[in-house]
Amino acid sequence: MNRLKNIIVAALIFANFSILPIQAQSSKTLRKTTPDVFANPTVTQKYQQLISPDNLAARLYFLAADSFEGRETGARGQRLAAQYLASQYRLLGLAPKGSGKPPDRLSPTAYLQPFTVYRNTPQETRLEVSVSGNKIASSSFSAEKSDDLAYFLSGGATNVDGGVVFAGYGIGDDTLGYNDTAALAAGNISVNDKWVLIFGDETLADAATSLLPTADKKPSKWSTQFIFKRGAILKAGRPKGILVVGDASPRAAGTFAENAAKASANARRIGALSLTETSDILPTFAISTRLANQILAPSSHSVEALKQAIDQNLKPVVFDLKDVNVKTTVERSKGLETENVLALIEGSDPQLKDEVVIISAHYDHLGINSLLKGDQIFNGAADDGSGTVAALELAQAFMQAKRDGFGPRRSLLFVNFSGEEKGLLGSFYYANNEPRIPLEKTVANINMDGVGGIDPKHPTSSKNYIYISGSGNLSDELININKEIKGILKSTVELTAAPSGFSSDNFNFQSQLIPFIYYSTGFTEHYHQTGDEAETIDYEHLARVTQLVFGTIWQVANQTARISSVDRKKLELVGYSCPPCPFECDREIYDHAGVCPICGMNLVPKYKTKDGTRRGAD
Repeated sequence: MNRLKNIIVAALIFANFSILPIQAQSSKTLRKTTPDVFANPTVTQKYQQLISPDNLAARLYFLAADSFEGRETGARGQRLAAQYLASQYRLLGLAPKGSGKPPDRLSPTAYLQPFTVYRNTPQETRLEVSVSGNKIASSSFSAEKSDDLAYFLSGGATNVDGGVVFAGYGIGDDTLGYNDTAALAAGNISVNDKWVLIFGDETLADAATSLLPTADKKPSKWSTQFIFKRGAILKAGRPKGILVVGDASPRAAGTFAENAAKASANARRIGALSLTETSDILPTFAISTRLANQILAPSSHSVEALKQAIDQNLKPVVFDLKDVNVKTTVERSKGLETENVLALIEGSDPQLKDEVVIISAHYDHLGINSLLKGDQIFNGAADDGSGTVAALELAQAFMQAKRDGFGPRRSLLFVNFSGEEKGLLGSFYYANNEPRIPLEKTVANINMDGVGGIDPKHPTSSKNYIYISGSGNLSDELININKEIKGILKSTVELTAAPSGFSSDNFNFQSQLIPFIYYSTGFTEHYHQTGDEAETIDYEHLARVTQLVFGTIWQVANQTARISSVDRKKLELVGYSCPPCPFECDREIYDHAGVCPICGMNLVPKYKTKDGTRRGAD
């Protein structure tokens, strides 16, 4: 479950069918929109009841077992889980809809949609410092070695060769009365094509107290979220990279060499991933006070003296370092293959079967952290083993209905995404690179991420609820169908509007203006912890939630009128932007796909109507 941001997308909704909105209809009227055989609650409930706590538990205890090693994207456990899901869909009778090339007709590869991901951490980095052309220091970093000079932090794994500008703390914040980037501009100091050398965090009295006029005297966002510094530096120009003095802050824990060793150990893990081999994000290295002083020496400055001057006066000190050059050489990590799992139930109506309802749940999780003491496996039972096994149960119930002559009129595509925990990679790849069914034929996305578990901060402390998330007109009809079906089928599950910040794989359908509804139990007690184990799930509750989802899918797949949606023929692509973002980088429009150079999220398409009167997403 990857809670990105509070995503707000204003959708273009065109009425393709002359029907009243679902919320304006009574239950009796709602039933009249479909053939009686599909709208009869008795028939629906018959197949709904096939979804049982015992079945869900049997699947989840297996999928969330230690043997799957936390299902980290690109790791062995994730690939085993993909094979398991493919075999289950085969046993249930669903048709393969992947793009894999099976060696024979019965191979599970037919259910897989392979795609390549790239580790953000390079295989090895080498950093060299030269003064007037003479090399004065060098550092090497990899999963096997580290030193007390420098190590790779984040950003693009690219070779960089350039001069150096010192930019204080790298803060750009007039509201706090301190602005390093403004000082650069005032001094006519260009950061273009240079490394920007900054101190970590901000001016601090101690680890818990800021010297800046923050509201509570605690360290501000400039200490806790490095993204803001990256954004401020990018507004100052076009630098080549960032060097952060990582051991001079009161917040620094351990020696630089100890932290470099930890970074080296973390580099053995798969870690952060992206869909592109290269990145527009500035390469960022942590450097020690020792190395920083060697870089600063030609200017007759030192880390200690600069920090003292800035912290005492609370005024920026910035300058260009003449004759200093920093060069990095990077050996990129090789790409890893991962895969989505896709299985289809073909619709029974000759006129409607070309339309599809996508039922999705990601099956990857966080893997293993060998640096932890005790339990090191993130089993991901609630997140999102629960949604994954719910999808299998839904598939089984709909297949039984089809065998009995009550198959869904529209087709159902079950998709288990990989890479959700790495930034919604699998759903992005499907929606933007390789939709297996055309988007204009995609009626809706019904996404489940973490439908097991209980949120201890639920507003009413309920133990029998589900959060519902949507986006304006894009989701209103689906949400109201869900409410209507809950009443018709007498579900006891309480519907709770999702708090802000809820997002998962549904977002990549939302950005393509596909109607969606997102089901989740939210930030559960064991969210992203090793304690997210199968025995913590209330399976009676999980069954009730899955049965409610079944009823909503049943209605959407069977009603004659398609969910109101965008006429994609009337849309024109105007560019790409990152998702709605607290770092304000979503204001930028790029002319190419890729990742946001500030927050690192995948850039998503933005549309307008061809007459330019209405935007597709804001």
